[in-house]
Amino acid sequence: MDINYFKAALLHHSKGNWNKALEIYQHILRKDPDNYAVLQNYGPLLAQLREYKLANNIFKKCLKIKPNDSLLIYNYGKFFHDQKIYEKAIEFYNKSFEINPKNAMSKYNIGNIYFVQKKFNFAIEYYKKATEVDPSNFFAYNNIALSFKKLGKFDEALKFYKKAIDTNKEFVDGHINYGTLLLLTNKLELGFKEYEWRKKSKTFSDYLNYSKLQIKSPVWKDQNLEKKTILIFSEQGIGDLVQFARYLFYLADQYNCEVILRLKQNLSHFFDDKRIKIISENDKVPKHNYHNHLASLPGIFYEKNKNFPKTINFIKEKKEIIEKWKKILSKYDGLKIGINSHSTATVGERIIPIEYFSNLTKIKEMNFFVIQKDFNKNNIRAINQNSNVNYFEELDKTGKPFEDTIGLVKNLDLIITADTSLGHLSATLGKPTWIVLPFVSDWRWFQDEKKSIWYDTVKLFRQKKIGNWGQVFDFIYEDLEKKL
Repeated sequence: MDINYFKAALLHHSKGNWNKALEIYQHILRKDPDNYAVLQNYGPLLAQLREYKLANNIFKKCLKIKPNDSLLIYNYGKFFHDQKIYEKAIEFYNKSFEINPKNAMSKYNIGNIYFVQKKFNFAIEYYKKATEVDPSNFFAYNNIALSFKKLGKFDEALKFYKKAIDTNKEFVDGHINYGTLLLLTNKLELGFKEYEWRKKSKTFSDYLNYSKLQIKSPVWKDQNLEKKTILIFSEQGIGDLVQFARYLFYLADQYNCEVILRLKQNLSHFFDDKRIKIISENDKVPKHNYHNHLASLPGIFYEKNKNFPKTINFIKEKKEIIEKWKKILSKYDGLKIGINSHSTATVGERIIPIEYFSNLTKIKEMNFFVIQKDFNKNNIRAINQNSNVNYFEELDKTGKPFEDTIGLVKNLDLIITADTSLGHLSATLGKPTWIVLPFVSDWRWFQDEKKSIWYDTVKLFRQKKIGNWGQVFDFIYEDLEKKL
């Protein structure tokens, strides 16, 4: 075998030039079909290309040649892992570790499997085994912390997040995770400082296209802004924009400055206030004296004032759209309630199966209006065969996001929603809003709070046990009945 030819294949493989690597591997194997050095790389490559049947045959052939090759057996475990054949994956990971007790990744990956399966205690056990072998594995410390957080054991989670960032002081995700948990548990000053690490994440930079802008102005950290201009970057989701927009007006009023808001989303129609100048991501960045990011403002103001200001209704309301929805809803008698199980951007535990709302819709004296885009008549039938569940397909088809939603919400009596942008929008509009939260919520709702410090009209309903939405909705049902 031409060793240089083989090295070229390995180089292509490592750089992601998989087809080129495949071509060379196959060329070598046609001449030398039992070449183990090639076969042990060929199998994983086929798996990467999702040629699972052929890859499996290659792994089996390799095992016949070298049945005790720890790396081969580990890769075979990963082969099953990637296909979510978890029992087989665990079997081969354990076998690999038996042969090579220094292979910490075998235990780490078993931890990952248990984490995905929400078997968090088992996940912790195997992540710890990984760190016993490799104390420098900061990812494992981070995942131990994540597992403890999922279990609601926050002190233990904080300890291991700290261990992760002490092990690797530049571990960006570790700092972010540590920061958000500090915030969740009301350790606010340090929490906000750690939360600033989000600006160093690639996800953050890519989302804002921040690195290409080459912003040269200093970061604002409470410097004098009298008659100066500050540029604020909107970041993250629509809910974050609506929640933290209040700080833009505090900036303008308290510092007597011009505020420019750079919006990622097409939401300029939200704002109807001359104190705030709106630019899009396609606009040239105007001259300014300082800059910062929207989600950094709560930390700056908290450090200064030790409180969180209540929101103001800054959202532009179109009278003609409000009147349109008033007319549409006039035919419905009784209380009118908006419901939302998730948004298109919602992930993880923040998604509530729509079926849990079915118990609420048994209250015939109320009308329910589903406010979410990915809904249809079949979904409505899934939660209730009766006529008191409604969905408007024409909602927000005007080209301006949330324009119809604002008009609809203004004509409803109550909003019941998962942790979505709708909750922030409804609360900012001053509507009674019930937000339904998982066992471990986003940091902004803090832990064990029943009311929101951000909004006067918000009531929080939390899971008492992991995954138990039924009990939460029993409480909501009881509170709804009290409104009759």
